[in-house]
Amino acid sequence: MDVDPLADTAPPRHAIESDDEDEYDPSPSQPKPDQLSVPDVKFTGNFPTKSPLLLASGIAGEAWARGTDLGQQQGGIYVGGSQVGLLFLPSWTRAVVVVSETFTRLPLSAMNRFATAVIDRLQPTSFSALDTYSIQGYISPRVIPWDEAPVRYLSTNAIPISNPELEPFAPPNLLQSTTASVVTKIFWKSLQSTESYVATLFLLPSPKLPVQPPTAIKPSSFPPSENVQWSKKTMQKVHRWLFDVIGEGESVVQWVEKISGSSELQTANKRLARGEIGEGGMYI
Repeated sequence: MDVDPLADTAPPRHAIESDDEDEYDPSPSQPKPDQLSVPDVKFTGNFPTKSPLLLASGIAGEAWARGTDLGQQQGGIYVGGSQVGLLFLPSWTRAVVVVSETFTRLPLSAMNRFATAVIDRLQPTSFSALDTYSIQGYISPRVIPWDEAPVRYLSTNAIPISNPELEPFAPPNLLQSTTASVVTKIFWKSLQSTESYVATLFLLPSPKLPVQPPTAIKPSSFPPSENVQWSKKTMQKVHRWLFDVIGEGESVVQWVEKISGSSELQTANKRLARGEIGEGGMYI
């Protein structure tokens, strides 16, 4: 239609021709069913309770596990039918070790359920975790190059570590991760109990941009990455810190750098990425 450019008011909406696909739809899009459902968490194998717990997650967990003598896999944690966690009971420590999300990432809707299930099932006396933070997404007073970025930490209590290479994960920065969810759960549990619960999360710096959690649990949605490498010195320090904060520093064996291709964990991850999901039975 013809529109008078000198008119005082705009023509009514119905007087302007438009296609149906241009029409504004005020109704919000409905989430998919798999985004609404909260998946079940199941445990297989031997899961001892009331022991220190160490959770190593994602690419940081994979890198750490390659140099740690974890022994034979003792169990698994399944979320919505997909294996997310691998349980280990190293002979040289009282700590229970869970390596998680090295081949399957959890959506936000499943993180809280996973954290609650792990805490309720294992009932840890103390907790430490290893994950990553993005230096590109980290808010700080100055720009920090990748090779100078420190390891950061979050803790419910003061930690017995004093090192210039370890700095707090400071506000206003936020974490959206399964490890952060576990720390939060333990913190709230400590407020509701007379017992003292200590939880510490160590974060290795990553040069990659923050990755949004998936909308659904899918095997191989988070493939193992060899593009992020941390120095042997850094990994050995973090390895020691992980056990120091849970009272297992005296018995810890040294972290030994290994050729990435020799890792049994990496082999298991590739098998799981192909859809061969099972309890496994591997050595690291």
